[in-house]
Amino acid sequence: MERSRACSRVTVLVTAHEDSPRLYECLRAVRSQAAEVGAETLLVLNVKQKDFPREAEESLSRLCTRVLFVETPGKSNALNEGVAATDSEVIAFTDDDAEPQPGWLASLIAPLLDDRRPADLVGTGGRVLPIYPERGVPRWYRDMIERKTISVLGPRHDLGDAPLPYSMSGPKTPNPIGANCAYRREIFQKYRYTPELGPNYDTGLRGGEDTELAHRLLIDGLRLRYVPESIVHHAVRTERLSLEFCAPRFYSHGIELARLRQRLQVPMKSRWRLRWERRLLRLLYAACPFGLGWSHARIVLQREKLRGMIDELDRAPRASEAVPGG
Repeated sequence: MERSRACSRVTVLVTAHEDSPRLYECLRAVRSQAAEVGAETLLVLNVKQKDFPREAEESLSRLCTRVLFVETPGKSNALNEGVAATDSEVIAFTDDDAEPQPGWLASLIAPLLDDRRPADLVGTGGRVLPIYPERGVPRWYRDMIERKTISVLGPRHDLGDAPLPYSMSGPKTPNPIGANCAYRREIFQKYRYTPELGPNYDTGLRGGEDTELAHRLLIDGLRLRYVPESIVHHAVRTERLSLEFCAPRFYSHGIELARLRQRLQVPMKSRWRLRWERRLLRLLYAACPFGLGWSHARIVLQREKLRGMIDELDRAPRASEAVPGG
C-alpha cells in the first residue's frame, strides 16, 4: 500500500521482512518522533505483497506515511528501493526490532540539517545499546559485548559520551550501523547499498551493508559524525543467547569481513595466516583452558569467524593476497 510521496525534509526508513510485535513497537516510537520534526515514515517490506497478510499491511500502514513492497530478497535491495522512493533531504535509518529512545531522531538529523554544516559532512551515527533479559544471560555473552565499544553481538555501538568524527585511522574503524544512522540524500546519487552484503534469507548473510557504505564514504574523503545523544535500544532475545545460535552468526560475519575487504580493496591476511590462527586458537585452549582471558565460547566463535573468512577466500580468491603475517 503506497501513498503519494510526502513533501518532507526528512524520511525515516525502516525495512522488515515479516510482521512482528517488535516492528509495531518500533514504528510507534518512530511515528511519534517523526511527527515532532515533520518527517515522513517509509516502511519497506522485503516480501511479495501477495504473501503478506492483508490485515497486517493495513495495520502497519496506519503507523507509516507509506508502505513499499520490494520482492527481490535482501535488505540491501529493500534499502536501495526505499532510498529511490523518497526525495527527502535527509534519510534516517533504524531496524525493525530496534527501540528508538526519546530524542533519537531530532539529535541524529540535526547536524545534517544545520545551515552551517560543512559540505562534506554527509552522515551521522548514534548509540545502539543492547538490553539484556533479566535472567539467563551467559557470562561469556555479556563479557564479549561489554569488553568492546562495538560488537556484532547485541548489537552494540557505544563510542562514549562525546561527539566525534568517524575516521579511517587506527587498526579498527568504527562506523555508523544500520540500527541508528542518517545520511544526506545526495550521497545516494553515487552510492548504493551493495546486494552482495546485508541480511538476506536466501544467501544466509546477516549484515555488512552498512559498514561497506560508511567505509566507502570515508575512503572517498567524506565526513561522518558520531552523535552520542541519539540512542536506540536493541533487545537481546533469549533464543539468541546460546552458542549454537551465535556460531552461525560469527561464521556469516567472517564471510562478510572477507567480502567487505575485497570490495574495498583493503589489505587482508592470507588464507595461510587465517588457517594458522584458527589452529592456534584451538591449541591455546587445549594447552591452557581460559588462558589469556578467552572463554571457551569466545574461542569457538572466533574460530567460526576465521572459518567464514577462509571459506569466502576459497570461493573467490584474489589475484594477489597479503603475504603471510600481513
